[in-house]
Amino acid sequence: MNKEIYSAYSNDGFYIARGLIDPDKVDETVQSLKHAYDSVLVAKGGVPGPTLEASMKQLHEIDIEGYKKVSGALWRKLAVFNLLHHPAISSFLHDAFSWSDIFVPGGQVVHIMSDALRIPGGYNGITPHQDWPSVHGSLDGTIVWLPLMDIDRNLYPLEVIPGSNQAGLLPLKQDTDKPWEIHPEFYNPEDFVPVEVNKGDVVFMTYFTIHRSGMHGIHDRVRLACSTRFDNGDEPTFIERGYPTAYVRSVNRSMS
Repeated sequence: MNKEIYSAYSNDGFYIARGLIDPDKVDETVQSLKHAYDSVLVAKGGVPGPTLEASMKQLHEIDIEGYKKVSGALWRKLAVFNLLHHPAISSFLHDAFSWSDIFVPGGQVVHIMSDALRIPGGYNGITPHQDWPSVHGSLDGTIVWLPLMDIDRNLYPLEVIPGSNQAGLLPLKQDTDKPWEIHPEFYNPEDFVPVEVNKGDVVFMTYFTIHRSGMHGIHDRVRLACSTRFDNGDEPTFIERGYPTAYVRSVNRSMS
């Protein structure tokens, strides 16, 4: 275990591993995402843009339903899986956290934030929450959040409240539209800080750290990131509970 890193992670509720991944590997993933949008654009008579962001905006403009389908499928790209399960990440968990038995509780997520790509009534960021209620894995489980570009405070950054993990599981707002949202009595909005990261950095964050999507960004810019979660198979309560997960796996056999 790297005591300095783990102490900072435990105290703050998150840790930024700077330059953990080769930026070229991140670029390969970005190009794989672009290929998905470009393929649908061509199928619909469009012309691929010079960048991923340009292709996303064009598909959003000409066929928002097609855009939604492609965006919703990105988490299943092998390139995204491989990036979030890069050997450097598992090595970090082993070397810095002393994890030797790792469980993967669910799939990957690709996060898209942009005022220019808003979907009426759809996702555009998530309000203050903790991830524990949506995982129920090991008590020391971690979120891996990986930027697909350089992200500054003007590009809808991930925002966290340092040290909020030490309060444990907090009461929810009980809002039917946002059942995950923490009750506002239990945090101070002024305590959120933006997580500014560069391509190749990896953010490790506890399940109990209060975090949200930053809503401050220039209208035409697009923020892209991806994330997944890992559980520690040697955490005692996780073993006692028989390695549970809140994720449910099902198959829709009626799809045409």
